[in-house]
Amino acid sequence: MTSLINVQRVKYQCTCGTLKSLCYLYFCRHCLKLKCKDCVIFEVDCRFCPACYEQVQPHEAVTRKNRCQNCFSCPSCHHTLVTRATNTSVTSILNTTTDGDPDESLSQSTTASGLQTPSKKVYYLACSVCRWSTRDIRLADQPVLNGWKAQENPHENRFNELLQHYKQIATKEKQERDRKRYSTVKLRNPMLVATSRSSTDKYGLLAPLTRRGIRTGGMLKTPSVSEPPLPTGPRGAETLKEIAALDENFFAEKTFEFEKFTTIEQRLNSVESQPVTIDQLYPLAKHFTSKQSKRCKECDHNVLKPEPSPKLTKFKLHQMALLYIPEIRIWHHPDWSLNETNSAILSIVNQSDEQIDLKIFSLEEILSEKADENFCQRIEKMQNELLTSELTFPLNSERKVQLHPRLESNEVDSKLDEEFRQNDSKELILYRKFAKIAVRCSIRMTKSDAKRVFSAMVIEHRVKGFPQTVGTSTPAGSTPTIGEQIRHLILIDFGSIDEPALPLHSLLK
Repeated sequence: MTSLINVQRVKYQCTCGTLKSLCYLYFCRHCLKLKCKDCVIFEVDCRFCPACYEQVQPHEAVTRKNRCQNCFSCPSCHHTLVTRATNTSVTSILNTTTDGDPDESLSQSTTASGLQTPSKKVYYLACSVCRWSTRDIRLADQPVLNGWKAQENPHENRFNELLQHYKQIATKEKQERDRKRYSTVKLRNPMLVATSRSSTDKYGLLAPLTRRGIRTGGMLKTPSVSEPPLPTGPRGAETLKEIAALDENFFAEKTFEFEKFTTIEQRLNSVESQPVTIDQLYPLAKHFTSKQSKRCKECDHNVLKPEPSPKLTKFKLHQMALLYIPEIRIWHHPDWSLNETNSAILSIVNQSDEQIDLKIFSLEEILSEKADENFCQRIEKMQNELLTSELTFPLNSERKVQLHPRLESNEVDSKLDEEFRQNDSKELILYRKFAKIAVRCSIRMTKSDAKRVFSAMVIEHRVKGFPQTVGTSTPAGSTPTIGEQIRHLILIDFGSIDEPALPLHSLLK
C-alpha cells in the first residue's frame, strides 16, 4: 500500500504550490486550506529534558546552555546513561578527596590495626547498551547522587572574548539602523525637523554651530547623543605555517589500533575538547527538547497544539490533514502501454469521524468549467511541468460518492453501508466496505518519451463543522455547521514505465 510503504506516491498540493504527502500536511479549519510546514509558524510551548522530564523556563534553558544538569548521554552510542551505586571503603574515598586531613591518618591507622573498615555508597555512570562507563576513562566515583560536573572547556576564555566582540558590533549596527530610520523620517516630515530643532535648541545656542556646519559642509551631531567607542578587535587566531610530517611507522600493525581512536561523530559531539582516543571521552549532558505548536500564517489560528505537560502525549488541537481529507491510495495498475488506454484502480479512504460527500473530477473537466481562475492556472502549470499521462473516469457515471465515517462497524453501520452500495455507480465503484471504496480509472500516456507515469485528479467535498477539541462529539440536538466546498489537486506517481503490474487485490477478483 502506498500509504504504508511509499507515501511519496500520492501527493496533495498545498496552498503555496508545493506537493506533499497527506501525512505531512495540516488542515486549517478556519481557512479551509491545506498547510505544509512552510505555511505554518512554529512556536515553542515548553522546554524539558527527555530523560527526567524536568520542565524549565526559556531564560533558564539559555542559562544552562540548553542542557540538563542531571542526565547524561553515552559518548560512544548516545544512549542515556544509568546511575549505578556500589559500596567502597571510606579509606579509598579519603585518599582521593582529602590532602593532609587528620581524619585520614586515623582511618589508615584503624585499617592497619585490623579493624573492619566502614563502607560508603558511591555512584558512577554506565551505559546499558554498549557497556561504557565512567570507570573506563578513570573518572572518580561520586559520593553523592547527581554530583557530576560539566567538563571544563579549555577555550572558554576565547569564546567569551569573541562573544563580547560580536555583541559590541551588533549594538553599533543597531544604533546605525535607528539613526538612518530617524533621518529618513525627518526628510519625509519637515514639521518633525522644526519640532526637534525647537526642543534641542530652545534658546538659539546652537545657531552659530549650525551655520558653521553649513559653511564647512559638515554634519552636526547632537551633543546629547553619545556614541559607543568602536569595538576593539579580539586577539587574532594563530595560524600554523608548517605542519609536522607524519611518522612513517604510524600505520604499523603493532603501533596503530583503530579501535582506540574516536570517530568523527564522537569528536564533533564534544566540540570544545574533540577527544582523539576513546579514553578521553566524557559523558555528554542531555540536550533539552521542546514541544511546539503550529499556527497558520494566513489566519493566525492554531492547527496543532500539544499539552503543556512533558509526560502527556495528547494534543489540545490536532488538525492533521489525514484526519479530515480523504486519502487516495494505489490499488492496481497494469503493465504500461504507450499506445493503449491503461486501466487502474484507486482506493479512497475516509479517516474522519463524519460522513463525507465526495466528488471526483478529471483535470479536463475542471478546466472546462473555468470557475476558479487561480485553481485552473495551477492545473495548467502542473500539466506543462510534471504530468506525462491523462487520467479519466468512466463516462456517464455518477461522480458523487458517499464515504462512511471511520468508526467501529455495527449493525446500524452495516445497514447504512448497504444503502450506499445500492446507490453506487457500478461503472465507477468496484468495491465498498464502510469508510473505504475502490474506483476505476483510465490512464492514457501523453508523452511518448516519458520514463515515469505521472497523473493527476481533483476531489471535492464539503467541510462540516469541527469541534474545538479533537475527539469531542457534537452536542445533542445541535446541527453541525456546513461549510463551503473545497477542492484538492492530487498528483499520483504510478512508478516507472517499465515497472511490472501491481497485483490485483483479492477483494477485487
